[in-house]
Amino acid sequence: MNNNYACNSAGRKMISMFPLAKQNETISSVLARIRRKGSELKTVSYVYVINSEGKLEGVVAIKKILSSDKKTKIKDIMIKSFISVSPETSCEKTADLAIKHNIKAVPVVKKGKLLGVVNTDAILTTLNNALRDDVIHFAGIHKSYLNYENTLKVPFFEGVMHRLPWLLIGLAGITITAFFISTFEELLQEHILIAFFIPAIVYMSGALGAQHQTLFVRDIAVLGKELDIKHYFLKVMSIGLTLGIIIGSLVFLIISLIWNDFFIACVIGISMMITFIVSSFTSLTITYLINKSRTDPALGSGPFATIISDVSSVIIYFIVVSSLLSII
Repeated sequence: MNNNYACNSAGRKMISMFPLAKQNETISSVLARIRRKGSELKTVSYVYVINSEGKLEGVVAIKKILSSDKKTKIKDIMIKSFISVSPETSCEKTADLAIKHNIKAVPVVKKGKLLGVVNTDAILTTLNNALRDDVIHFAGIHKSYLNYENTLKVPFFEGVMHRLPWLLIGLAGITITAFFISTFEELLQEHILIAFFIPAIVYMSGALGAQHQTLFVRDIAVLGKELDIKHYFLKVMSIGLTLGIIIGSLVFLIISLIWNDFFIACVIGISMMITFIVSSFTSLTITYLINKSRTDPALGSGPFATIISDVSSVIIYFIVVSSLLSII
């Protein structure tokens, strides 16, 4: 490992002991060297072909070497088009490339020169850590939970405190929402159908927001600085608008057919569409701001974002409904 690189980078996780070869070497000589240095090598999935300057020229899978004639030269079986990363590439992106291209190890290259290899162990560790972190954050549980092997190992009081903060924030959000809804008591008495669809508004906008956030967190981790935020927001907002139109239209049809109230059907359908758009924007913005604050963006897909989404969706729903009713 090289401490000159960031903690979560390929440069920090790369190993320096792996099979090397030159183009004109035969398979026989390469295998002989691997046998001699076998105990020192940290990975033997691939043999990396370099020139006299240490620049990576090709890669050969060990399976290809073992299945070829021993007199065959490495240059005749090596792959010249290979996947590589720079030492600054994040571990998440490195692991994503390994999975996407079905390779067991990823060479780390700088200006063409082979610096090291991120092996299978490092890739699996990265994936496991990312999964554990995301599950904990999505559930709104404090990151210190990761210090324990499982729930049975966590002290009782600490287990309570891991979960309590977000639940208290959720309670505050519910209280605010309940107070806000109470100000529309007359409206609800006059149009009871509006109340029937409050759970639907909260659930569907929350579900849409969670979908956006989960994908955004993954894309931030994988693409990093390569992610075009403006284009990403525009595309996701367009998806949110399209889904809002589809669901809003279905809500209009359902209310019209079952309750035979075209007026309220139109109002709630439009409200649903607008709520979807706002939920899409809110979910992305929260995750983006948390990421910019150098906090794990997965936190933005947990209860914090859910609470904000639920409260804002109800508020927007009633504002839109009351506004439309006053206009129409």
